Amino acid sequence: MHLHAARVATVVGIFAAAASTPTFAQSPAEFYKDKTVTFYVGLSAGGGYDVNARLVARHIGKYIPGNPQVIVRNMPGGGGLVMTNYVANVANKDGLHIGAPQRGIPFEPLLGEHSNAKFDAVKLNWIGSANTDTSVAVVHKRTGVKTWQDLKTRSTDVIVAGTGIGTESVTVPYILRNLLGFKYRVIAGYPGGSEMNLAMLRGEVDGRGTFSWTSLKPHLKEWIDSGELTILYQQGLRKHADIPKIPLVMELTDDPEIKKALTVQFTAFELGRPYFVSDGVPADRVTALRRAFDMAMKDKDLLADAAKLSQEINPFTGEAMQKVLAEVYATPKPLIARLAEASRSKPDLKVLEGQKKREKKK
Repeated sequence: MHLHAARVATVVGIFAAAASTPTFAQSPAEFYKDKTVTFYVGLSAGGGYDVNARLVARHIGKYIPGNPQVIVRNMPGGGGLVMTNYVANVANKDGLHIGAPQRGIPFEPLLGEHSNAKFDAVKLNWIGSANTDTSVAVVHKRTGVKTWQDLKTRSTDVIVAGTGIGTESVTVPYILRNLLGFKYRVIAGYPGGSEMNLAMLRGEVDGRGTFSWTSLKPHLKEWIDSGELTILYQQGLRKHADIPKIPLVMELTDDPEIKKALTVQFTAFELGRPYFVSDGVPADRVTALRRAFDMAMKDKDLLADAAKLSQEINPFTGEAMQKVLAEVYATPKPLIARLAEASRSKPDLKVLEGQKKREKKK
């Protein structure tokens, strides 16, 4: 009797232990089977971020365990800030919701109390980026601006287009105005790159303070070779191989403290086209998405599609992105404070009515 009772207790104990172990948990393949993964693009359709996200979405599903359907949804607002706040806080933390913000959005919380970010960039789970990036500043030929030095000597401001308040397309021109003396002014509120380009070509603005080289490159013959637009300088941590003679923004000053501040600011370009899921997503699903992304970046069909779209594939892993962000957020506070002060000193910022309404809703 005692032996029988002992055996029963042992069996019960085995089942209890087994039920409490991960063996009986749902695997990523089981979870993702027959599900739909959504890429949320924080800008309007047709721009570089949107094109890149749709490229990745077309091919990543075959590498995600369980082979879920993958779709793309545009959620413009604040240059990707509205979408990032949504994915980080409102969407289920289940691994089905992938954010695709502007590369500067992960650095938005550095603005402190002046930031509209409702997330901790270091705690978000970064999946990867299809390419590290280089941005350029461009002006239309009608401005008469031919070199970056002209930005310091003009009698009137060069007006550039921007998306949401606090995003790099708005803050970078003001940072360069305050740190380097460039005579920039920004009109914010454009939903995305397509609308900013139209505004520039129509004469609503004089140029763009940030323009991804990978987005500009497909229009190179049409816009640059014709003299319609002039590239003034590059922004990033290194020059792009395509344009070695265009100066890098860090080369435009001899002040070591300003160089350090600009290095922190332009680390964002190393993130290129970032993708993330919220904190709280199960670790095995985060790993599954990261490995799927890494494999998709080597997929011959994706590479062929990228070539047709003039999209560069120069991937950055999710783990590497996580490390870079941790390092940036460990930057000494006085340096961050100087950047934050430079970015928010913009009393002449004009915001389009549509953006003002979106800001009031937040």
